[in-house]
Amino acid sequence: MRTTAGRGRRVGTTIGGPASAVALALEALRARILRGELALGEHISEQTLADELGVGRATLREALRDLEHDGLVTHVPGAGTRVVTLSLEDAYEIITLREHLEDLAVDLGVPAPPARVERLMTAVDALERGAANGDEAACVPDSLDFHRAFIALADNARLTAAFETILYPLGLLMQLNRRARASAESLADRAARHRRLAELVRTGDPEAVRAEMSSHRTTAFLRSGELTTDGLSDAARAWVEYRTTLDTQSPAQR
Repeated sequence: MRTTAGRGRRVGTTIGGPASAVALALEALRARILRGELALGEHISEQTLADELGVGRATLREALRDLEHDGLVTHVPGAGTRVVTLSLEDAYEIITLREHLEDLAVDLGVPAPPARVERLMTAVDALERGAANGDEAACVPDSLDFHRAFIALADNARLTAAFETILYPLGLLMQLNRRARASAESLADRAARHRRLAELVRTGDPEAVRAEMSSHRTTAFLRSGELTTDGLSDAARAWVEYRTTLDTQSPAQR
């Protein structure tokens, strides 16, 4: 919603107000990266972005430091700041860790009490609203909210903290996966897939939840050629070959 210009207020995409400027700049930049508006490896022009957001360069740099902590940008002395690039090795580490953490969340959190299930359902509602509005830009942020809520089923602070370490790089992989599957899966299909998973969580059957999770094609991006092969270990190479084959099979073939 558009508001009157002033301290601490947002007008369009401009950010104002010293108390909130860093947080708002961080939110805006994170959203641009997760939506793919700033591409992997893209150089970040500090002055251009500062002007677009209506903040000073010092504020922008503080936001960029937070983004570096998130794993979304990298700063190279003398070369400036870039959106991170991801390798197949990174994908292997992020996705395998995600799957182990989510499996543990099922162990610890399903069956779940109604309040935790309701948080998951709220995240599904957001995915469905985005689908109804054709809002591709909200797709990845809404998915991350869903998976945060899924991990929170376990009500385990250390599990949540471990998931947060991969949250935003995982969002980048989700962005690549959405791009790879956009022609095969509509936003409505995607929301329905998450609805099925949430409803199975509601039933309290952990094995049914696991079976549904295993049917989700989360690594279609591996065939895109967008990730580098730098430092690819034997374990990662075998994983890439296995997942690439798996993602081309129908559920009945798996």
